[in-house]
Amino acid sequence: MAKVAKLAALAKNVGMPIHHLALLWCLANPRVSTVILGASRVEQLIDNLGALNNRHLMTDEVMADIEEIVQNRPDGIPRY
Repeated sequence: MAKVAKLAALAKNVGMPIHHLALLWCLANPRVSTVILGASRVEQLIDNLGALNNRHLMTDEVMADIEEIVQNRPDGIPRY
């Protein structure tokens, strides 16, 4: 839960909801081949797609901040 709290703070600092941060991280991650939106209502789909409006906020610095928080990069894999 501590990592989630840090990610939520990062998302707020960057200026987007945490679920947009998560979706955009998946989109920017070269090891993720597909980003699947699990929307069950049209409103959720529209909101999820709205993350693309924040794509410019996903800088190398933000990606490095996420990596610093989650620390889950496999050994031997270079940084983004």
